[in-house]
Amino acid sequence: MNEIRVPQERIAQVRGRVGLWNIRESGLIEPIGFKRNQIQYSWGYIAAQCMGRAAREYAIRYMYIEYENVATAGDIVEIPDYGRDEGVEYYEQLYNVSNRDYLRVPMIVEPMISIATGFEDYFHDGVDGNKLTFFAQTQAAGADGLAHGGSVPFGSGTNSTVFGAALVAAPGGSDRSQDVIFARTYFLEDEQTVKEVSSQLGITWETVFE
Repeated sequence: MNEIRVPQERIAQVRGRVGLWNIRESGLIEPIGFKRNQIQYSWGYIAAQCMGRAAREYAIRYMYIEYENVATAGDIVEIPDYGRDEGVEYYEQLYNVSNRDYLRVPMIVEPMISIATGFEDYFHDGVDGNKLTFFAQTQAAGADGLAHGGSVPFGSGTNSTVFGAALVAAPGGSDRSQDVIFARTYFLEDEQTVKEVSSQLGITWETVFE
């Protein structure tokens, strides 16, 4: 009897890439660096809510931008170790670090759907696709960090240095204690960026489902 061979299927996965940008008042956008992200285990819960229950409140609506106010512009921030099981509790515990905090920044537009490289044969350009790109940036009016209740301000005058980011669902709306973390990343020495007077920091976050 001939052996029946089952074709090996490609393992389905989700992956992402994060871009950090300087956005000048003149409109000039300058790339700073690009990073792979870590997908948190809780992404599965977000996907289950969205796909299984059509729960729109679990859509990705925010990014966390993590920063530290350093003594001198250009000082390097030590990035933390972080596991895939960590959730929003990490950010709330930043009150234990006197000069470190985070911003909860809304998306500035709806995410763009496109086709990831290598999948052009399976989708139709401009019609469907398997890559989401999210867009967010710091605000011109400035902001204060949330973990310290505003006592660690984000701005150029405090040498606020951006060194990390997260992609976040917010089923509780303004109640950030219910936020669910989809993905996280941290920027290395040459990618960490201090907030400047005449610019904002933008983040693009590509998420590919394959």
